[in-house]
Amino acid sequence: MKKNLISMLLITTMALSLAACGGGSSAPAGGSSAAASKGAAASNDASQIVVKYSVTYPSTGTQADGALKLGELIEECSDGRMKMEFYPSSQLGDKTATFEGLGNGTIEMTECAATDLSAFNDMWSVFSLPYLWEDGKQACATVMDPAVREMLEADAEANGFIIIAWTDIGSRSILNQKKTVNTPADLSGMKLRCMQDPILADSTNALGAIATPLGASEIYTGLQQGTIDGLDHTPSVVVANGWQELAKYFSLTEHFTIPDPVFVSKVWFDSLSAENQEAVLEAGKRFSDVWNNEIWPEATEAGMKEMKEQGVEITEVDKEYFKAAVQPVVDKFLAGASDEQKALYELLLKTRENY
Repeated sequence: MKKNLISMLLITTMALSLAACGGGSSAPAGGSSAAASKGAAASNDASQIVVKYSVTYPSTGTQADGALKLGELIEECSDGRMKMEFYPSSQLGDKTATFEGLGNGTIEMTECAATDLSAFNDMWSVFSLPYLWEDGKQACATVMDPAVREMLEADAEANGFIIIAWTDIGSRSILNQKKTVNTPADLSGMKLRCMQDPILADSTNALGAIATPLGASEIYTGLQQGTIDGLDHTPSVVVANGWQELAKYFSLTEHFTIPDPVFVSKVWFDSLSAENQEAVLEAGKRFSDVWNNEIWPEATEAGMKEMKEQGVEITEVDKEYFKAAVQPVVDKFLAGASDEQKALYELLLKTRENY
């Protein structure tokens, strides 16, 4: 069922969002310009088109490094006609405010988990299902397959977005500060942070934990204060946020694999010349390639190494126990799924066999 979130947000959050987005044309806090240093002179050219990139992740770490690379590619592919300004840590507002900004063209670009787009169309909630993929590589290859891309990109465009890249963010595993987790029984009573998504929450509860929705920026404090006992994420993201400083048990459950699309505002994209539109699409294509084949694999290896060096206990688990625990969540979802959700689910399952 389609949801017109933009209309709803305009009613409920217009004043807040406009305030958050109003300063976006100025240099981002901390000087996080993504333009390459070689383009410093060009970056001062008032004729350059500014691409504000609003994300929730922090200003340091692998994703931030990736953002800077994307900025370089946008400037390079546009021959200096465009420059990206990087706004990490929700500087322009949370995901809701950012989505509204993209809808009205005050923010040009963002990245989020594919599941977040279920706010616009329930179809995207398929990406929340546990153990949908073998790994992130398979997930990205599947969503970039022509048949799947056509379906996803058509829906994104209908909701005001143009997807320019897909990024592998790996498979989420359980990090906690209580004890070693070998089976779902070990999670009993443990408060695990999850994204604000009903399927992710149901899956977390099915594993035996207590699903505790919490914003990404609140995780570190949540661990400090005992609001949560742990969370699920990938090694690189764990290290980038310093969560391994507070939680020393990491079990390789790899239960959620959710690729991230990078997308731009359709309102903004449609205002560009054909030449600049092509530059944006080419930059996205090249970014997907360098991220998925170079940046992310290297970061995952480095993240695991750093976690071990900082005393995190890394445990291999028998995933069959965890798959069995969450299967009722999958069955329940499919029993009540819409025709559109079922169509996407079946297409993903069929296409993933090629990868």
